[in-house]
Amino acid sequence: MKILVPVDGSEQSMRAVAYALKKAKDHPSIEVTLLTVAYQYDVTAFDGAVLLQQLATERSQEVFRERLEDAKKIFDAAGVKVNAELLVGDPASVIISYVEKKGIDEVIMGSRGMSPLKAAVIGSVTYKVLQNVDVPVLVVK
Repeated sequence: MKILVPVDGSEQSMRAVAYALKKAKDHPSIEVTLLTVAYQYDVTAFDGAVLLQQLATERSQEVFRERLEDAKKIFDAAGVKVNAELLVGDPASVIISYVEKKGIDEVIMGSRGMSPLKAAVIGSVTYKVLQNVDVPVLVVK
C-alpha cells in the first residue's frame, strides 16, 4: 500500500505525519511518501520582476525543503523508512497529479481548521484534494 502525506510544516500536517508514522509502524509493508510543494511564482510584466520572482521561488523551495526535512526526521528517529519529495507548483494540483501518476492508495493530510463556509468561498488544498482524487483521503485534525 502506498500512502502520500502532503507536508507544509503546519501543526496539522505534522499531526498527519505522526499518524502516518504510527500506521507504518503497525504495518511495515506500507510505503510512505512525504511530499511538499513549494510555490512557483509567476512572471509579471514589471521590469526586473523575473529575477525577483525567481529568487522568491528559490527561497520558497529552501523553506519547504526544511519543512520536509523536519517531517522526515520524525520517521528517521523512529527507524522507519520513508520517501521524501519536493515539487514546485500549485499545491492542490501537484498533489492530485502525484496521486494519479504514482498509484497512491491513500492520502493522509492535515486539515486547515476552516469552517465549511470559508472553505467553500476561498478553497483549501485539503478540500480540493478531497474532491479530485479517487482514493481515500484521511484528514487529520
